[in-house]
Amino acid sequence: MENYAVFKGRANRPEFWYFILYWIILYGVIILIDRTIGYNIINLNDLPYSEYIPLAQVSGEVGPLILFYRPLTIIPSIAAATRRLHDINMSGKWSILLLTPLAPFVMLLLIKKGDIVKNQYGSTPH
Repeated sequence: MENYAVFKGRANRPEFWYFILYWIILYGVIILIDRTIGYNIINLNDLPYSEYIPLAQVSGEVGPLILFYRPLTIIPSIAAATRRLHDINMSGKWSILLLTPLAPFVMLLLIKKGDIVKNQYGSTPH
């Protein structure tokens, strides 16, 4: 979260994947807290086309903490993905696909080893 909204520069693989790891761990804690509270704001399974919502497949009930966590972390998630894409010398515009069902394919791109030399997005990250 140190680079909350930094879209310029590059992020190496460890920086990006540690961000994802911390995001998932915190998300899991928030889900547990929401389940403990037991208050659900929305049930995703009641929405039209809910079968296309990945979160609805896991758990259709959305509590207040989850409802706030996801939007608050969208900007740093896209920023981290943009910097990671820059590291493999791709445009950060591809990170917008993370908001679509094509997200798993974009994530596969982010596994690729970054450029070892300076590219158009900056020098090699530490």
